[in-house]
Amino acid sequence: MSKPHDHPGSPHAAHAAFDPQWWEDHYREHPVKHQSPSPQLVAEVTGLPAGSALDAGCGGGADALWLARQGWQVTAVDVSPTAVSAAEGSAAHHDQEIASRISWVVADLTTWQPPTRYDLVVSQYVHPTVPFTEFVARLAEAVGPDGTLLIVGHDQADEHSAAHAPDDASISLDAATGSLSPDVWDVEVAEPRIRHTEHDSTRVVIRDLVVRAHRRSL
Repeated sequence: MSKPHDHPGSPHAAHAAFDPQWWEDHYREHPVKHQSPSPQLVAEVTGLPAGSALDAGCGGGADALWLARQGWQVTAVDVSPTAVSAAEGSAAHHDQEIASRISWVVADLTTWQPPTRYDLVVSQYVHPTVPFTEFVARLAEAVGPDGTLLIVGHDQADEHSAAHAPDDASISLDAATGSLSPDVWDVEVAEPRIRHTEHDSTRVVIRDLVVRAHRRSL
């Protein structure tokens, strides 16, 4: 569920922001193009021993593909059938051994029950229809002992997100960490970060919120 851009007159107006049909309309209107993996993902996951990973809100699949290249066995989930189909098609053009490490799933992350726990759960720029603290709690349940949870979103100080997305597209530190009990979790990273990107041929500053937490072994 990559970061959307909402424009007046778009079909998004017919649906509640960020509900499943909204995302499907988004990906139909804005077909997935070549993407690079998230710099926050690369920074936080490089060096971790590869195992099983859940890419929760895989969008165009660039992050799932990067994880697979690093040796992870990836379950990539998104609510949009169009996004998942495009991501799977893109992955098929890569080395077959790498592509075979990814299982693609169309599902709503606010109701989907993961079939197992994972060594790594990643969720980036996902905007659920439930309170974000509740969403993080669901993701945290999918992390196995000694596993890692990585949450990346638009910081509340991100002016670009505020100007180009529906309300509630940004997250707070409290929302991202509030459901991570200190009895279970060590929050190792919890900070805003700045990155630069291109939007309509203009270089813009994006302010992300990055949270990485480690679940203690039982």
